[in-house]
Amino acid sequence: MPDKPLEISLNISAKELYKNNSVYKKYQNADAQPMGVTFQGYDFPRFQESNMVFKYPDGEFKVDGVMSINSYDNVKKTDSLLTSYDVTFIYNKDSDGITDKDAYNKTMQLFKELQGKGWVSNKNISAPRLSAKDSFKFTIDDEGSKYYLDFKYPLTFDEWMQLSNIHKWELRYGSNVFMDIDFIRDTNPDTGKRHYLMGLTIRDQVEIIKEIVGPDNRHNWEEIYAEIYSKIPIWRLESEDPAIKMGLKIQQDQPDYTLPLVLEKTGIDTSKFVSIDPYKITKEEFIKRSEAGEDMTPYYEDQPETKPEIINQARGRCPTNKPCPKSGYWHTLAKADSRAYFRQGDIMPDYPNNNWGEVIWQFDGEEG
Repeated sequence: MPDKPLEISLNISAKELYKNNSVYKKYQNADAQPMGVTFQGYDFPRFQESNMVFKYPDGEFKVDGVMSINSYDNVKKTDSLLTSYDVTFIYNKDSDGITDKDAYNKTMQLFKELQGKGWVSNKNISAPRLSAKDSFKFTIDDEGSKYYLDFKYPLTFDEWMQLSNIHKWELRYGSNVFMDIDFIRDTNPDTGKRHYLMGLTIRDQVEIIKEIVGPDNRHNWEEIYAEIYSKIPIWRLESEDPAIKMGLKIQQDQPDYTLPLVLEKTGIDTSKFVSIDPYKITKEEFIKRSEAGEDMTPYYEDQPETKPEIINQARGRCPTNKPCPKSGYWHTLAKADSRAYFRQGDIMPDYPNNNWGEVIWQFDGEEG
């Protein structure tokens, strides 16, 4: 096996990936799929696993015992870049098994290294806002989820053993590098020896956005993100309702973060996301009353005064003197024959002294 670690990074072409790792050419594996897609990467024989370095803006980290690397490549596009990787590695590359204690120590060492390099827990806009300690309680409860355990929480070994045999941590570095770390804990029935198969799923913000909008909207996410965004309060209630029933306290001061591409393309600032206070209303009640046409604003948490603007923009409404959130035709009831085309970012005009009252612009489609 070459001495030089295999090197990967996001947003490079498959050609660049292979060029950067020319000494690993014999292990290349391009797996062609239907619809012009190929999984580019590497496969290594058992007990011949490689070392790997993942490089990202301002940093890098290394993992040993890499068994495979796969990345989605759209071969129909000449400028296709690799925006995600699936990496599998194994701790016990030189033996037939590993103790739970050793696997625990190695994982805690990895977490400590990543934390020291500036990685944080990826508490996305549908995750319950819990303290690190309560995130563990939520993880092991039958009504909780294996996805929201904070990697910075200092697990004891006994707590480590309470995790399900398939578990996942979600991390991010800044707002453009995201990584899930998971393990599968297994016991060989013939030998009784323990094995931990580790996985990294590394993505950029484009892949995160596509996950939010779903597979059917991967290629037109800009058009429908505002519609999806208005539904996100319900997603969060879905996770925070059971947390409250467990007696856990929601940390309402935990901030959301902004995906730069969303802000650039839609004007929506996700760091100003308006949450529903789960202590005031349940998910089921919110949906029922919202669908009946009730104004649910009184159930939003206390937020900066910009919160109605954010929600209204997400629903295709925009106040006067605010930037247009989406290019297309808009109209206002405050002025007859007001329908006009505005580009995203244009300041929506006012009509003072009208007979209607407050001027609110409403989206009226993209066609003239």
